[in-house]
Amino acid sequence: MKKLIIVAVLVIASSMQMLAGPIISISIEFGHLDGGGNCIERGFCRVIFGGSRNMTAQINDNTGNLEMTFLKSANQTAIYEVQFANGVFEVPVAYALNSELCQKLGVDKFTVKAGKYKVEETRGQYKIVFQK
Repeated sequence: MKKLIIVAVLVIASSMQMLAGPIISISIEFGHLDGGGNCIERGFCRVIFGGSRNMTAQINDNTGNLEMTFLKSANQTAIYEVQFANGVFEVPVAYALNSELCQKLGVDKFTVKAGKYKVEETRGQYKIVFQK
């Protein structure tokens, strides 16, 4: 009976993983561009492909939503406290992901709409879902 339960759990977990697109590493410069090309306040200033696995992104194949995960780390604590204050990540200005990032995510284009997004916090990470 235990073997049957373990197999069922593995099949369900494998099926759930298939609903998500590739997980890619990203680097983010937080803030949004002001008129002079400077990154200020909150939101996305620049999001690029690559970096460590501390920040990742993927498209949920079921919903088409962009899911970003941020591992908690000591060197990012102050930034996360500002950007994710009160469990909310504010994007004051819509941000279109660049073509390289979209290609790696397996989509033609994706724009994060301006708005306030709930930050799901666990012991080791933050997760934000951006609606398609």
